[in-house]
Amino acid sequence: MRRYTKLLALVSVLGIIATACAQGGPEGTQTGDQNLQPGGTLELNLLGDVSAAFDPQKEYYSVTWEFYRCCLLRTLMSYRGTPTEEGGTEIVPDLAADQPTVSDDGLTWTFTLKDGLNFGPPFEDVPITAADFARALRREADPEGSSGGYNFYYSVIEGFDEYAAGDADDISGVTAVDDKTLEVKLTREAGDFGYRMAMHATAPIPPSPTDPEAPLGAATGHDKDYGRFLVASGPYMFEGSENLDFTAAPKQQDPVSGYEPGKSITFVRNPSWSADTDENRPAYVDRIEFSIGGTEEDNANQVDQGILDMQFDGVAPPQQVRQYQQDPNLSDQIFINPSDAVRYLSFNIAQPPFDDINVRKAVNFAIDKEGMRRIRGGPLVGEIANHIMVDSLQNNELKDYNPYPSPNNQGDIEAAKAAMKESKYDTNGDGVCDDPVCQDVLAVTDEADPYPDQAALISSNLEPLGITLDIKSFERTTMYDKCNDIGAHTAFCLAPGWGKDYADGTTFGEPLFGSGAIGPDACCNYALVGAAAEDLAKAEYPTTDVPNVDDALTACDETPAGDDRVSCWAAVDKDLMENVVPWVPYLFDNYVRTVSERVQNYTFDQFAGLPALEKVALSGGGA
Repeated sequence: MRRYTKLLALVSVLGIIATACAQGGPEGTQTGDQNLQPGGTLELNLLGDVSAAFDPQKEYYSVTWEFYRCCLLRTLMSYRGTPTEEGGTEIVPDLAADQPTVSDDGLTWTFTLKDGLNFGPPFEDVPITAADFARALRREADPEGSSGGYNFYYSVIEGFDEYAAGDADDISGVTAVDDKTLEVKLTREAGDFGYRMAMHATAPIPPSPTDPEAPLGAATGHDKDYGRFLVASGPYMFEGSENLDFTAAPKQQDPVSGYEPGKSITFVRNPSWSADTDENRPAYVDRIEFSIGGTEEDNANQVDQGILDMQFDGVAPPQQVRQYQQDPNLSDQIFINPSDAVRYLSFNIAQPPFDDINVRKAVNFAIDKEGMRRIRGGPLVGEIANHIMVDSLQNNELKDYNPYPSPNNQGDIEAAKAAMKESKYDTNGDGVCDDPVCQDVLAVTDEADPYPDQAALISSNLEPLGITLDIKSFERTTMYDKCNDIGAHTAFCLAPGWGKDYADGTTFGEPLFGSGAIGPDACCNYALVGAAAEDLAKAEYPTTDVPNVDDALTACDETPAGDDRVSCWAAVDKDLMENVVPWVPYLFDNYVRTVSERVQNYTFDQFAGLPALEKVALSGGGA
């Protein structure tokens, strides 16, 4: 699982000039007076399917975060579905009636539910209660189903880890005081816990109709396929949800018709949803249909023709971007937004030659970041990244920070060689690795464009340092699995990307650098920062001693929200870049989207980093 941004890249194109947005201000929100009419079918495309079949405790593909927030699932806290400047990264009450009450010691959080909340079909007569959130947290920790992909966010809850380990019958820190009141006790302060309760992993799960006491409720028996039996709480549901039959044995239940893996996804209105309880989701369209597959070019042509309203993942092809930017009749149909995501190269800091920090520093100096960006499409696709966490999470404290500068961001081979001279793998001090470990270093990358071209550039950048790469290309999910497997000994991962889970440095800290996020059953510490000596020895690494930043992550996590917390995460970022050096960050992504002329009220959801589908309206109500 990973919150990776499966945004396929623009291929290289010359002459495209980056603009903050094509429409409506720096965040790319469509503006102007509009007579918005409800109704119609929004036609979208996904180049690839979701990563975990819509399982809310597993999904880490960015598009599902929008699907849940906009449409399928409501949580105690949520987001407005707007850009940052309009409060889009601030949590607001959703199923909760108000902001949570937090005890003076910061350890007890109490949420009170709104009135008038019901699940979608086939549970349209079942009210949403506090116990439903306890089921979601149990499923996240479930020791039998190994369902959870977000355990690191919730292990702060009292008794969560014990339940996950099978040492307790329930999560002691989660109590449904009554139908309207959920109390959560923590083992330590977590200033961002409200954000964690806005994640889809905490969305309510209804009780089992055959066993009201079942710990996982309607999700019982669906360890591998719960997403296809998902019960909605938002304004939309999967088509066919009304035909779900939870009175049958799990293996005898038929999944929703509205999700055919690898083929199509269809959302229809949830008749149980009431706008009176939901001030954040206008839910204009009646139906949202996603086709799955095709190419960026073919889908772009369908947007031009009005067959598709937008391609939801990927980015618009450069020739289409140029056309829309230059044509006054099309310029209001293109949007460019910062996605709050970073692209990077990840070292395995336990695998030679990258077990030597000086080699890792040398590579940071050597990489032609501008060339990497040019291959992806040039300045349009984002800003050069010189550190790990996106600037929006740090109030731009590190905006000008660059520990490995190079002229025009094109790499500095002399500075790289100076770093290599300090390495144990450069025995004669000439700035070139002369140890055999620098030959045929295993590197994995994504087989999709533009990653092969980027891999070739990286390889050429490292040759003057005496490093040659053995590059293996894989389908994206397989590539991530090989990066995440400590036993694979993958030395260099060339194609990862990461987007924030929410607007806090925690979402870049624990999942990327915490010792508890090392795979294959966790995610996504590909660098093996903080790996246990016994695990490295078991995996037959030559070193069993790697840097550990767990204490620093915990210190920031326990810092109350505010400037001190922001500065704490900025300090962690600098420490990682200078004293650990797990990555070569190279790009802070933009999201580039063209839409059909039918689309009105386009708004960017800064939380998910994608268009806010519940706010899209169609001209004439889609008629």
